[in-house]
Amino acid sequence: VHVLATNHHVCPVERDCVGDMADFRILKKRFKMTKLFITSPSVDLALLAIDVPSSDEAALASVAKNFSFKKDLKKGQDLLTIGFGVGGNPQNYMMANQDSDCKVFSATADYKLMADPDEFNPAGYKAWSFAHACDISHGDSGSAMVDRKSGDVVGIVWTGKIPKASEVQISANLSKIFSASSPAIWKELSYAVPASKIGEHLKKLTNDSQLDSETKLVFKAIIK
Repeated sequence: VHVLATNHHVCPVERDCVGDMADFRILKKRFKMTKLFITSPSVDLALLAIDVPSSDEAALASVAKNFSFKKDLKKGQDLLTIGFGVGGNPQNYMMANQDSDCKVFSATADYKLMADPDEFNPAGYKAWSFAHACDISHGDSGSAMVDRKSGDVVGIVWTGKIPKASEVQISANLSKIFSASSPAIWKELSYAVPASKIGEHLKKLTNDSQLDSETKLVFKAIIK
């Protein structure tokens, strides 16, 4: 079984995704989404099965990676994001961000169950989060948060304060906020769900009597 991860707010119910095609532009391939395993607001996560022909499995394996569930995030950890956010990207190109501000701003292993600070299109639930200052915008939802040095997938993008205050749009100010552990870290930046919280959630679900046996086996394989 091949499993795709995105946000709960991207795929809140089966009819929004199942039967549609997942577009892997980097591979120039598309795969049909065949089953919604779970969609969970508290980790803003949806997991779906995708139908991958055997002839495409090697290509997918070259870019696919599981979450790094067992490593806590550290303050200052350098990150990388790749997505299709519309901010400064009207042509909807695939864009990567790995500048000096793209790092963990919250304290080491500091995660909060927080409401969506997006003033334009807020989600109506809280999700486990860590703070970062990578450049994201609407359209980046579901993008992987990657440790820049190891390549580990350490989280998934879910939201950010939109519009951003002018003070956090300047690197010098961000450096001051980072050094001072300013309250702005949890009010004015961008936020992702940590992989460790996703792992905790999936582990609990393996004992959920309401889930079918295939879904439980998939979750156990993912978090082993």
